[in-house]
Amino acid sequence: MDILTIYAIAVGGIFTSLIIIRVLNVFAPWGNAMNVFIYQHLAYPYVLRRHSRLGPWTRAGVSLHLIYLAVNLLLLFFNHISMAATGRRAGTLSLLNMIFLLASWHLSNLADIFGISLRIYRRMHRAAGWMVVALVLFHVFAMLQGKIQEDQGMNTGRLSAIIGAGSLCSLVILSLPFCRKFSYELFLRLHQALVVASVYGIWRHLPGETYSPRFYLYVALGILGCTSLSHLILLLYRNGLFSGNGCPRAIAICHTNERDAENAGQHVRTTPIRVRLILPRPVKAMAGQYINLWLPSLSLWSWAQTHPFMITSWSRADQGVLDLLVEPRGGLTKALVRQAHAAAKDNFSSLALYSGPHGISESVDKYESVLLVASGAGIAAIIPYAKKLIHGYNTCTSHVRRVHLIWQVESLDVAISMQGLLNGLLKDDVLDDGYILAISVYVGRGPLTHGKLPFGKHERAFLYQGAPDYSIIIPTEVSGEKIERLPNIRDERGQMLLIASTSGHLRDTLRHIVQGYLHQRLQMIELEYQL
Repeated sequence: MDILTIYAIAVGGIFTSLIIIRVLNVFAPWGNAMNVFIYQHLAYPYVLRRHSRLGPWTRAGVSLHLIYLAVNLLLLFFNHISMAATGRRAGTLSLLNMIFLLASWHLSNLADIFGISLRIYRRMHRAAGWMVVALVLFHVFAMLQGKIQEDQGMNTGRLSAIIGAGSLCSLVILSLPFCRKFSYELFLRLHQALVVASVYGIWRHLPGETYSPRFYLYVALGILGCTSLSHLILLLYRNGLFSGNGCPRAIAICHTNERDAENAGQHVRTTPIRVRLILPRPVKAMAGQYINLWLPSLSLWSWAQTHPFMITSWSRADQGVLDLLVEPRGGLTKALVRQAHAAAKDNFSSLALYSGPHGISESVDKYESVLLVASGAGIAAIIPYAKKLIHGYNTCTSHVRRVHLIWQVESLDVAISMQGLLNGLLKDDVLDDGYILAISVYVGRGPLTHGKLPFGKHERAFLYQGAPDYSIIIPTEVSGEKIERLPNIRDERGQMLLIASTSGHLRDTLRHIVQGYLHQRLQMIELEYQL
């Protein structure tokens, strides 16, 4: 390539970039209409609704999966010559897809690198995994049909192929929902062990004289090494290496009434407890982010377990202490709650290591009205956003004028355990008596004598018996009638945002309602933590 060709490519690239920028500027005014169209017809409508073992599948999700499948089928059968050649191509194509799967030990790290939510990255990881297994099975079938005899030392080659393919098939079976729910921590360790076994089997199976297939495997392992090394360095730094402040410590805070219940013989509480993580180095934690916590001395098998926890504390500055909310479900969380109750009057303290903060934080400054919807422990993901919105109003750095927090709980005990955090939100919302925050707590069962019971001052927080009717609440919030406006002055209604951290069926209900108000500048966001 001579210098004139290089110059022509550079000039052509600049010219093309300017045209693209101009086209984007021309279509920018229609950006909102395009977003409404995408959400209305692709992102929200379901092809398959939510079931216990399957779904939900949206039109956008199904379309993207079909495109991914079509691209791989095109690459597989393009210029088809013979079954043997297609089988070898399937094996090579599976290695290309495997690069994406082997890029990191922890999905949270790659999700952060790509700037997408962990939920979306898991779907991508799952799709790539199914594609790899399908291509490997086709590769095996094609080789058997073609009766290919490989020259790699027959027994060794066959054994390696069995190890690689068998490990991948075992990964598929292990990844089924009922296997994951049996013991998620055990599932993770077995998943990683099977990945190592499959990579070893594939490496031994690949012919040594063929450079290209092994090159793809080396690329995947090289990326894995880089991401693992960077993650290890960041992990050691944030956990106090060379800081002189020791390692992080987790302090579990248990309420008095919960300790009394434990002494009465109730060994496992269902109400969440608060954990404070003391850090050797302050970190920047944004609203909606979480950490992966490791407590090696908590129980016999806790050294092999890590668990994600939402960060409930929020500050614009770096934080030296992170507040977490722990809901006892099983495994590590159940052991942590048991230890906290057993500590009696002394708060339980343990050595801890953590990674993160992980996850993306949604921008909420441009919205005039925000509806926060949470169920149970989902309040942990909602509270930082409430703090951020109130701070934005107090410092005049956001457009927010109303924040309505709706929290559904099964019993009154759960609401009482979080009373301190809710009171803290009400205490912060005092600038010029603006009172932009309203809290509605709906109790499924409990000793409420009235259908609506106020608590706190200025009637900003209420307890309700039963479940909220979102078909009435959402239109009321969209109308803006709850926002005080100056009389005789034209005040254009701003955008509204709905943030949800709740159960799947409730999110489906919210999606269906929101779909009818997209043209009225309503948007919905589903946070990382969902029940």
